[in-house]
Amino acid sequence: MNARKLKMDENRSTALDRMLQAAELEFSENGFNGASMKALSTRANVSQSLLHYHFASKVKLYEAVIRNRSRLINDDRIERLEIIDLSQDNALHAVIKALFLPALGPLGGGRAYARIFADLIAGHERDKALVHECYDPTAQRFVDAISKALGGTSRTVGAQIYQFSLGVLASVISRDGRAERLGGEHAVPMEDSVLLEQLARFVVGGAHAIARPNTC
Repeated sequence: MNARKLKMDENRSTALDRMLQAAELEFSENGFNGASMKALSTRANVSQSLLHYHFASKVKLYEAVIRNRSRLINDDRIERLEIIDLSQDNALHAVIKALFLPALGPLGGGRAYARIFADLIAGHERDKALVHECYDPTAQRFVDAISKALGGTSRTVGAQIYQFSLGVLASVISRDGRAERLGGEHAVPMEDSVLLEQLARFVVGGAHAIARPNTC
């Protein structure tokens, strides 16, 4: 009996994962308004009734996608943040890498979630409560860390730097090839490790310029 229940739980978990993955792709390609429960069920290879049973509505499924992906990203971010010595000279560089790396890595969802994430940070009224729930607690930790890494700059400045960093991140994780097109015929895509390092340097330089404008 226990073995049978375990097998049923495994099957249920697999089905839920498949539905979430399919929904992430569908919302990415067609946006929230363009996605339908019929298309979502077809992509997930499940019946609409099963999809409605687990998620009730398109809104609930969309929220589940955000909660699932943000949990994976934020858990990784916090784990990386907690091992940083904020008193070290290179602390800000490490903080920014801790913010960026999970989103650029395998837990970040790739281009699919990048498009959803870009919509999230655009500030749609529909998403404000969801962003507050899923991202703000971790964001507060990073704002604190940025402020401390800059020698105790104000939280207002720390929050500005954090928000600017997200804008940079959103433009990069879409990986749409625009940088290569603008770079000309000899431009080649950068390795992820090189990209991460250049992003961190770019943000750190801008952060110092914002925090200490009179020294620039």
